[in-house]
Amino acid sequence: MPEISKPGKSVYVKMGVWWDANQGHIHLTAPGVHGFHTTLNNTPGSKRCHDNLFRKLANLLEDEGAPHPSVKGSEDAG
Repeated sequence: MPEISKPGKSVYVKMGVWWDANQGHIHLTAPGVHGFHTTLNNTPGSKRCHDNLFRKLANLLEDEGAPHPSVKGSEDAG
């Protein structure tokens, strides 16, 4: 279940993140949050393209030893 910050301005959720090499997408789920399952990729022109978040999540997966896409270059400042 999501946790709400003391000031009530933020919601914290536990997330599941995994790489599907066949699709070329990173999946995001939030257990306990009904219907929260989405994907993103780094394919220009795709409605699921979010290059910055894709790189950050790919690096997270790599750092944790999970299957991950290859991403080149450093992360954006933004």
